[in-house]
Amino acid sequence: MKFLRYLLFPFALIYGGITLFRNWLFDQKILKPSEFNIPIINVGNLSMGGTGKTPHVEYIIKLIANQNKIAVLSRGYGRKTSEYIEANIDHHYHEIGDEPLQFKSKFPEISVIVEKQRVKGVLNLIYDHPDIETIVLDDAYQHRAIKAGLNVLLTTFSKPFYKDQILPIGTLREFKKGSQRADIIIATKCPENITEKAKQNFKANLPKNIPIFFTTIKYGKIHSLKDQSEFNLHKNTNILLITGIADPSHLKNELKKRKLNFKHIAYRDHYPFKEKDLEHISEIFGKFADENKIILTTEKDSMRMKSLKGIDELPIHVLGIEVEFLEEKTSFDNQIMEYVRNYKKDR
Repeated sequence: MKFLRYLLFPFALIYGGITLFRNWLFDQKILKPSEFNIPIINVGNLSMGGTGKTPHVEYIIKLIANQNKIAVLSRGYGRKTSEYIEANIDHHYHEIGDEPLQFKSKFPEISVIVEKQRVKGVLNLIYDHPDIETIVLDDAYQHRAIKAGLNVLLTTFSKPFYKDQILPIGTLREFKKGSQRADIIIATKCPENITEKAKQNFKANLPKNIPIFFTTIKYGKIHSLKDQSEFNLHKNTNILLITGIADPSHLKNELKKRKLNFKHIAYRDHYPFKEKDLEHISEIFGKFADENKIILTTEKDSMRMKSLKGIDELPIHVLGIEVEFLEEKTSFDNQIMEYVRNYKKDR
């Protein structure tokens, strides 16, 4: 492993140097970001996935959607299209990406846009929907061509960015000093019984004068992918767990904590499930247990499964997740809402 790190070190220097120079151009105002007359909340991270970004975006959507007409702008990672698209619930994930499809499926009343060029995306969005009051940028922390009014940076409690290294040695998209651009930092996937000492030790490694919050993942109801009916897990339920996400460890730990019998088949992040994968899953499922068995997957994975031919023939169930603040939830909510309200007042 050390040999591989040494081998990749020159590439890390090159990549890191490019990102450092680009950030310097923005910091020195040689490159100037585009500003828009609308509140923009940017949710992202320094590392390559696995920080729980999607449920945090959904938390912010639920927080402000009742009082503001909002839109979510995403790159649409993994889609096979390249043009600007406004999502609808009938889109295939190949067209808009799994995360935008999940946002639109769960919040059909909001506008969800996919566009790799974020500035172009905002311009088209405002033109098409002049009544939009707030924009949430999904995974755009490194896209400094847009000046967001509020930058929310996520990092996992168990694998924080300050212990990571720049790509390709580690998983950082830019150097750790990029965290200084954040207005809010959230430590995600924290243990529910986290101690005050652990929180203080964590905070000691982060930039000063930036509000820090701690959240954990709460698992919600399970429903059938076929007919949306609810399903209650029992201790004698045998589970074939299928995931194609960056970090399934938290979910696996949850099943272990519930003392459930499960077998895990792991695919890479954003894996594009195919009919042959269903055949493979079906074969394993047939031999997995004799009775009381289901196939369990995540919401994001279900977006990449539900259009497959023959999907209804398998008892696939979806486990919902949501974010829970371990402390100072009201403080976080107020900071988000005050930014939106005060922005409107200033205009």
